[in-house]
Amino acid sequence: MTLTVEAADGKQSYVDGEGETYDEAKAAAEALIPEGSKAIVLRTS
Repeated sequence: MTLTVEAADGKQSYVDGEGETYDEAKAAAEALIPEGSKAIVLRTS
């Protein structure tokens, strides 16, 4: 799962998470979001 992340200053980046289930992959990716940033797009493959 890939999350597009937006920082407070508007810059975008990406974090990837893997897991056996959708929920595990989402939690793994969300754990990598830098402080002060938020996920704006979620992609699965």
